[in-house]
Amino acid sequence: MKKYLKSLLVVPMVLLIFATAITTSAIDFSKNEDYYEKLCFGTISRENYTVCQQYQEYINQKAKDAKSDLAKLQNDLKNLKGNIVAYAQKVSEYEATIVELDRQIRVLTDSIYYLEGNISTLEYQIVVREDNAEAIDLGIRDRLVVMQGFLSVNGYIEFIMNAKSFSDLIRRIEGIQDTTNYDKEQIKELQIEIERIKNDKVELERQKTVLIDNRVNLETNQETMAQLKEEVEKIIIEYKKQESDLMALEAELISDLQEVQDKLKKVSAALNAVATSNGFLRPVATGYRISAGAWYYPASFGGGRHFGVDFAAPVGTPIRAVGNGIIMYSADNCPTYGFLGSTCGRPGVSMGGNQTYTLVSVNNKTYWIINFHLQKDSTRPMGTLVKQGETIGRIGSSGNSSGPHLHIEVVYVGNNSMDYYASRWNGDLSFGAGWGTTGWNRRCEVNGNRPPCRLNPLNVFNVETGKSY
Repeated sequence: MKKYLKSLLVVPMVLLIFATAITTSAIDFSKNEDYYEKLCFGTISRENYTVCQQYQEYINQKAKDAKSDLAKLQNDLKNLKGNIVAYAQKVSEYEATIVELDRQIRVLTDSIYYLEGNISTLEYQIVVREDNAEAIDLGIRDRLVVMQGFLSVNGYIEFIMNAKSFSDLIRRIEGIQDTTNYDKEQIKELQIEIERIKNDKVELERQKTVLIDNRVNLETNQETMAQLKEEVEKIIIEYKKQESDLMALEAELISDLQEVQDKLKKVSAALNAVATSNGFLRPVATGYRISAGAWYYPASFGGGRHFGVDFAAPVGTPIRAVGNGIIMYSADNCPTYGFLGSTCGRPGVSMGGNQTYTLVSVNNKTYWIINFHLQKDSTRPMGTLVKQGETIGRIGSSGNSSGPHLHIEVVYVGNNSMDYYASRWNGDLSFGAGWGTTGWNRRCEVNGNRPPCRLNPLNVFNVETGKSY
């Protein structure tokens, strides 16, 4: 009987699979992957075979495309140093790809787990249904054999004529009809069971194919993600190595110096009256981590030159004035979230995002404080007098930034009053300390503290790289 059932199922299964294979679709699966993952990575109904086969082909191709894109990137990165800015600007795209690969890996892992269990269930269900179909078939055959002898013409007449009464006659005729109707129902049930077995076997083969494909896709995506992470790390490391020199190429004097000078003249008397602060105040009160210090980035970031200290904290965290002083300049033209390689920062320093420059007096000495990567619309206007501890902005991730933080630099200007230096400022946003190689050579610890020179913010604010406060 089971051989008979198998022969009945072969042709419909082949026709169904063939019909599915040649059907085309214009569905854009990328717009609703979550829906099709839930639909196709489980047991499906017959009407969804075609769309789910096409979705599986889409998933297979997506894994191949990601691997191909990685190979192209690896080949292109042979000239990484010469094109570092272009590659750095694409890091956010690569990171988005990594996130998507990670999501696909989780989905594929879940689908493999489900399919392995469901395939076993389907195989058992097919055996049970084949046994049930065989039992129905044998029952029908046995009754037909019995009825064949009983319902011969003579046997049928004898059975009818032996009725003892008219009512007995009716009962005998109805009994024969009931037996015939029961067999009809059994035949119908057998046909239904055979159809169920056929559908189960088609679904079983589909799930086995999906399982094989998804195991391959899982391995491919895992390898692609791991290698892509390595390439992104190479880009970040090389960019951090070149960052200070790249910023030096972009730095120049502000274009609206006359407007600034006019505002400073109006507050000159008030500026002279500002009392010096007794020591520096940390720019962020609490809830931050020193993610990078001076004079170098951490080795994990390539160890490139780094003139400031990075206070990593959530977007919107208040930034405080480190001493009594005045906002000399601010720029606020960048979105709160930038990306690695972004040049946004004008009219301030390119790459610095939203930024402020504050002249402060601490222990009767004057300092130039540079703040980069602020939240959009959080900077204070130029010419604003500020007291130590007053909020002058909020942490963002604007400009050349891969995450929310405040980048702060400290320049020792000299021993004269703030008004003296403010009135003589020429619009140089480094206040004469320079950028790139010039700034490197004008570190106070290198040039004997001759102003203007750069101080190490780690020492100024008494913090350590990697620690949380």
